[in-house]
Amino acid sequence: MPLEVMSASSSQVVSAKLQVPAGASAKLLTMQVNNLSYDGKGSVQINGGNWIALTNANVTVLGNAKRYGGIGGGYDTLSLTVPVGGAVNGANTINFRFNGTDGVSSGYRVLSFNLLDSTGNKLIAASSFAQDDPATWTAPLAGASDIAAGQQLWQSAQLIESPLNAGHQLRAHCMDCHSATGSDLFKFNYSNNSIVVRAQFHGLSATQGQQIASYIRSLKNQYPTPGANCRPWNPPYQPGPGLDAAPVSDWTCGAGLGAVSENDLDTLAAVFPNGIDKAAVATKGQINLREIPIGLQLPDWNHWVPHIHPKDAWGDYFTNSNMNKLYSGEGSGNGTYNMRAQLAQGGVNYAQGKTGNIFNDLYYWGVAFGENFAPPNEGTSGSYTIAQQQNLYGTVQWQLMKSWELAQDYSLEQNCPTAWVNLQHAPKPEKRGWCNHWRFVFNVSPHILGFPVDNSMFGSTVAQYVRSNQWYYLQILLNPGSGAHLVQMPVDWQYAYGLLDNLYQSSGRPEPIRNFLYVLKGAQEMDNGIGVANVNQGWTTRDTSPLDVWSGGQSGVWKGTPVATEQALVNAFLANWLDTTTSFNLSDWQREGQANAVSAETSCTWSIRSLCALDYVPGTLSGGTTANFPTWMWNRVPLMRGEGIDGAQLNRLVSWLNAAYPSGNYASLSGN
Repeated sequence: MPLEVMSASSSQVVSAKLQVPAGASAKLLTMQVNNLSYDGKGSVQINGGNWIALTNANVTVLGNAKRYGGIGGGYDTLSLTVPVGGAVNGANTINFRFNGTDGVSSGYRVLSFNLLDSTGNKLIAASSFAQDDPATWTAPLAGASDIAAGQQLWQSAQLIESPLNAGHQLRAHCMDCHSATGSDLFKFNYSNNSIVVRAQFHGLSATQGQQIASYIRSLKNQYPTPGANCRPWNPPYQPGPGLDAAPVSDWTCGAGLGAVSENDLDTLAAVFPNGIDKAAVATKGQINLREIPIGLQLPDWNHWVPHIHPKDAWGDYFTNSNMNKLYSGEGSGNGTYNMRAQLAQGGVNYAQGKTGNIFNDLYYWGVAFGENFAPPNEGTSGSYTIAQQQNLYGTVQWQLMKSWELAQDYSLEQNCPTAWVNLQHAPKPEKRGWCNHWRFVFNVSPHILGFPVDNSMFGSTVAQYVRSNQWYYLQILLNPGSGAHLVQMPVDWQYAYGLLDNLYQSSGRPEPIRNFLYVLKGAQEMDNGIGVANVNQGWTTRDTSPLDVWSGGQSGVWKGTPVATEQALVNAFLANWLDTTTSFNLSDWQREGQANAVSAETSCTWSIRSLCALDYVPGTLSGGTTANFPTWMWNRVPLMRGEGIDGAQLNRLVSWLNAAYPSGNYASLSGN
């Protein structure tokens, strides 16, 4: 195991022949499958019987993956069961078939399988299965000339888009969509077979594929041996216990699929090993999200790699853009540096911010996309066609991929924490992570890109919301800001809170604990010693609000959660939030309508980081809306009180609101 059911173009069958003493009692085939990415991509067969297509209609997708769209939905690895017949006592042959490509994929992996009887007992002995060990892999063509040929092919071979469009030659080469050296295929232990099949998919011969695979195997002389979780199906950076104790080079491989829970509440034990208490989640603290498992499966490596390179999406416009120039110096853009050269020449001192300014250089590379990239035929945000979405998504994935490449090749994941301190005086550097204010992960979210949910390249509304949530959460795992955030960089916290709710509304699955972690991390980032006189960098009510933790209570994100758990967590956060908020003099806050107000904050809307005007009355239109912090508080404090949120803390909140907005009559919301 795993079984690689892969082919460059035509269908492919992989057979498993097993002894099953009680096979005749089999009613179900259970499977864990990676990259079963569209209905009918695969089929199964028992002992030469009828083929059963793996479709959402024919199988039962298990766990949260079903809520998130099942086959072709938001999760890249699924567990499922298939009703089967025809198994016998003794020798059985189970066939797995790849039915053909959609023009993007070349197969799937069966990570595990078994036959189950009517009561769910496994009928195939565990001893029947053995896991393939990448440590035993060797180059299929070990000669130096073949390895050199493989490297040359990796860098410059002419590729086709796919067997379905063999006449379309790509401008991009292997090294353009992957890391420049191919270190990602080495790091995540892509097998020789998978590399050869993919080379053939893109128009190369089997021998050329073997040469590329041999080159990838040779990277063992250049890079550290990948850890146990470094496999194509394990989501990069999936959080879990012990990651910080492992070598930083293995952090990218994450804690494995086994760290993904089906129950959001399981996360509580990692946050509060001694029971829920206020001290464990103080806003002045710094929670280590890298080691706290969550109930959300993050994207696997195949879904980091761009399916459309920006050279093939936009042609010369991209080739000659500063986005391309500032990465590698290629093209005719007017950029004056490139990141690969800067890091290669500057060494550790540059990477740690002791010489030069890696922050500025990364920032302007980000700006080259976020503010300055507007190619012909890009389309219009909110109404992009699927083809336009695919082009844009490939472009942001390319920049993310190359960010990962730079981080790996130049040890940025261990150097960036030092750079945060040296260049930004960051008060809360992470033990390991990415640096700069630009949002290379955050910007991959289809939400921030303006993709329409009712015509999504991801196939469904819920799948698009899963992707947005995955990338937003990855941003705070990789780079929450180290306590030195700047307005909406590197994270725009309110976007993430809203998308958590969108995912719940579309899937019916609330995640109160992951939501709590996100709000808590945001509050800790903003309790950074700057205070409230500069809300662009310090404490704000917009991004730290206890309302985002409560989020509708039992009618919202806490639906189905024990009320006592809701009360304990909301009480703990609210008490900490009040301790921080009331520690600042109200006269020090930036406020709408006063000289120290943030530029452009001229009305009291949901986006305001300053306090609203001193005479604001809740429910009063400002900027054409009543969607703002003081009105929300006016409406929700009674609801929170009704759900048993600590009355003493709510009274503290009301007192602060009454002082902040003396015309608002908040005192009337006080309770006994």
